[in-house]
Formats: sequence, C-alpha cells, structure tokens
Amino acid sequence: MKRIIINKIKAIVKKKLYAESSGHDYGHCYRVAQMAVKIGKVEKADIFVLELAGYLHDITSTNKRSDHNITGAEQAAKIMVELGINKEIIEKVKKCIINHRYTKGKKTNLSLEEKIIQDSDKLDVLGAIGIARIFSFAGKYNILMHDPQVKPNPANYLLTGKSTSALNLFQEKIFLLADLFHTKSAKKIAQEREKYMRGFEKRFNNEWLGLE
Repeated sequence: MKRIIINKIKAIVKKKLYAESSGHDYGHCYRVAQMAVKIGKVEKADIFVLELAGYLHDITSTNKRSDHNITGAEQAAKIMVELGINKEIIEKVKKCIINHRYTKGKKTNLSLEEKIIQDSDKLDVLGAIGIARIFSFAGKYNILMHDPQVKPNPANYLLTGKSTSALNLFQEKIFLLADLFHTKSAKKIAQEREKYMRGFEKRFNNEWLGLE
C-alpha cells in the first residue's frame, strides 16, 4: 500500500515540476527522496515519512520561492489527505517540509526525519549536480554567471537570499554549509562533494582568465 501511495505521489510531483528549469524540478525531488531514504536507513528513521517529504518538499517551488516551504506543506497536506494517508503521518511530513530550508542557519529541536530531509536537500546543492543546479537557477532568474570585479558577499546573501553571481554563490553559500549538516552520513557525503566543487571553482577561474 505504501509503495502504491509513493508511486502516486511521484506521478503528481513529476506532472507538476517536470519542466521546472530552476533546479527545483522533479529530478531534484527524486534525488532528495532517494538520499533521505539512504540516510534514513542508517539513522533508523521513518522511511515512509522521508519518501513523502522528499518528493513533496518543493511542490510549490514554481510559485513564490520565499515562502514555498509554507505553501508547500499546505499543498502537500491536501494531496496526502486525498490519498487517505494517516493524519499523524501527514503532520510529520508537513513539519519536514516547513523546516527543510536552511538559509537562516542551522535549526534546532528538529525531529530525526526533519534533520534528514534538511540534510538531503542541502546535499543536492553540492557536487556535480549542485554545480548544474546553480547555473540552471542563475539562467532562469537572470543572475550573472561571473564577473571577477563583483566580489562574493556572504552577508548580503544571508540577508536577501540573492547571490551576486552564479560563481560567487560558491563562496556566499555552498562552502558555508559544512557546519549545517545534522547527520554523520550527510557530513561524509558533503565533504567529498565540496572537494569536487572547490576543484571546479579553481578551474573555472583559471579558464576565465585564459590560464587553462
């Protein structure tokens, strides 16, 4: 029964987000769900809650992004009610979605499932996929790819949630994530992915200057 529900959820999310080009598409939700399950098995978490939250956490990402965690939780609840999911499960999933964002820093007093969803979402902005998502997001919202005269401004990003350029986001956000992970599993994966991104950043800057 749970697998039938998950498959229905996947179909709903895919229909809604398949063509989303900001990096918050069905593929992102799929990866977050898969990573959450992987971490959840190690951490002994509720896998059903994690899969539901993973697939549904960005269901309203095509709308106003500043509050998509709130609107997403509301929309997700409606979908789950229609599918006859237990009220207790719905509430747990809603909390995961509401608390999946991390722009303002590391949150405390989270359930294990909330921590895992937040970790899984953060991991998807790291590594090769993370790089692709950053530039995809920049393209959609007309954010500068790079300008060596425009320096990274982490304080401004924390305040506004807006980056000065796609490449600057590495310094403004991505390389500041290390202390925000909750689980040991996520921290280990994050270290390798960050290492890859630092190599990319170095090569990008060298190619920009015509050095490689």
